[in-house]
Amino acid sequence: MSARLRARARRRDHDYTLDDLRPLLVQPEQERLKSLEHKLETPEALAEAIGEVLARAAVVSQKRGEELASAMQPLLLASIHDAVRKNPELFAEAIFPSIGPAVRKAARAALEALVLRIDDMVQRTMTLTSLRWRIEAARTGLPFVEVVMRHSLAYRVEHVFLVHHESGIVLQHVAAEDVTSEDPDQVSAMLAAIDDFARDAFREKTEAGLSRFCVGELTGIVEHGPRAMLVAIVRGVASKDVEVSLAGTLEEIHRTYADALSHFQGEVAAFEKARDALVGCMREERIQKPTSRRRGVLVLAAIATLALVGAGIGWKTVHDRNRRFDAYVDALREEPGLLVTRTGRQEGRSFVEGLGDPLAKDPAALLARHGLDVSEVELRFKPIYSLDPPLTERRASQVLRPPAGVSLGLADGTLRITGVAERAWIDRARLLATSLPGVTALDDTRLFEAEALRTAKAAAATLEGIEIVFPRGSARPSQAERARLDAAARAVQGLLDAAPRGGLSARIEIVGHADATGTPERNQRLSEERASSVSTALGARGVPTEPLAARGVGDAVRAAPKVTFVVRLSPAREGS
Repeated sequence: MSARLRARARRRDHDYTLDDLRPLLVQPEQERLKSLEHKLETPEALAEAIGEVLARAAVVSQKRGEELASAMQPLLLASIHDAVRKNPELFAEAIFPSIGPAVRKAARAALEALVLRIDDMVQRTMTLTSLRWRIEAARTGLPFVEVVMRHSLAYRVEHVFLVHHESGIVLQHVAAEDVTSEDPDQVSAMLAAIDDFARDAFREKTEAGLSRFCVGELTGIVEHGPRAMLVAIVRGVASKDVEVSLAGTLEEIHRTYADALSHFQGEVAAFEKARDALVGCMREERIQKPTSRRRGVLVLAAIATLALVGAGIGWKTVHDRNRRFDAYVDALREEPGLLVTRTGRQEGRSFVEGLGDPLAKDPAALLARHGLDVSEVELRFKPIYSLDPPLTERRASQVLRPPAGVSLGLADGTLRITGVAERAWIDRARLLATSLPGVTALDDTRLFEAEALRTAKAAAATLEGIEIVFPRGSARPSQAERARLDAAARAVQGLLDAAPRGGLSARIEIVGHADATGTPERNQRLSEERASSVSTALGARGVPTEPLAARGVGDAVRAAPKVTFVVRLSPAREGS
């Protein structure tokens, strides 16, 4: 057989299919897949496989962060709760060796702290130093606690802030119990602003930052780390221990929260447990001062003496104040228009309640007279209209506004008005008087009209200017004198009408005269006859003759055959 035929025959003998080759190619992988499938589908095999790597996986996860611990926490808590509920005796037996000493230690520490606080409180309260501090607090206006801390503390850490370096966000913050907590974000923003200013102003290119700053009596100590920084706000002069404590705490935080700090996206809840580490930085150191038992006794005696003196002064002060207040209340009760209904003390101030007329004396104006101040006494008076005569009279004067020459008086509810006023005011007074509170009647019998007074005086002047002339030797007036007699009658009538309304009483004298041609006896008789003749003529004209008086003077005065008039005006008598 030729070589070519032999080669072709060899190729036909080794011509295998793909199905023949597949077991040779994938059989190892198939076996491994079946083994994995068996482990996944069989719980016992799967548990055995997980058990081989579970411990190592927990260690690796713990190094990366606390995610595994957070995930396992609910499961562990539920498991422990279920175990304690099912078998409490076993749990009690397990913790018995440690719970007893822990409770005893905590109780002993609490009692020691209580004893120290009581001793410290007594020392601060019952010493001369404490008294001096209280005086300083009253003088400066500072709280007593702040004065005590200023004198008794060498230093105290009042705030500790954990701040993220890159973002400046406050991750955690703790403060002393009796210190007002400031806004942590404001503090962080201030630190960032100062740090940036220092770097920009002084062109500082290193990673070093602000390490210390002062604000009044407070000092800020800043400890920097790669990812975060700690800021402690200290009152007083801090020792080196504070910086050492901050540095150690910051290193511990970087170790515990390395992953959270590296991948921080603003979630501060992950740093909640860091608060315990910050609390460890809250330190204080007191100034130790030697005490003396003898000095304490003397101080107690001095304080007791001062207390007794103060109590005596206080008692006298209160007694004097009460005495002045009682005298003030008695004075109010005597004032017209004021009615005191209740007195007492409330919220450290005396008070007086009552009713007061607006026209009564102001109760506040009487305080100074009795050594009291408005700040010491609260006045609670409600307005009323008093019927006391002085106030009713004052109210009438305020409403009626009497003119000059008119006076008002009140007696038994009757308002009496006296004087001379214009007719318009008199009409208004008569209209308003009885409508006033406390006025039941009006007596205006002595209230006269100014217009009538002027009319009466004018009529009197007119009458005195009239002369009735007689023929020589005759006692009868001539016919030519009839007009003058009429004028005289009108003047007399007007005078008699106006005089009473003007508050006057009028008396008219008709005086007869004679010339000197006859004997004195004859002239006297003739003058009397002439006066009587004129009086009769006036009566005939309707003039009342009661106010008229006729008399003769002979030839002694104004020797002439005539009659003149003399008017005598006088104030009208009351009741006339």
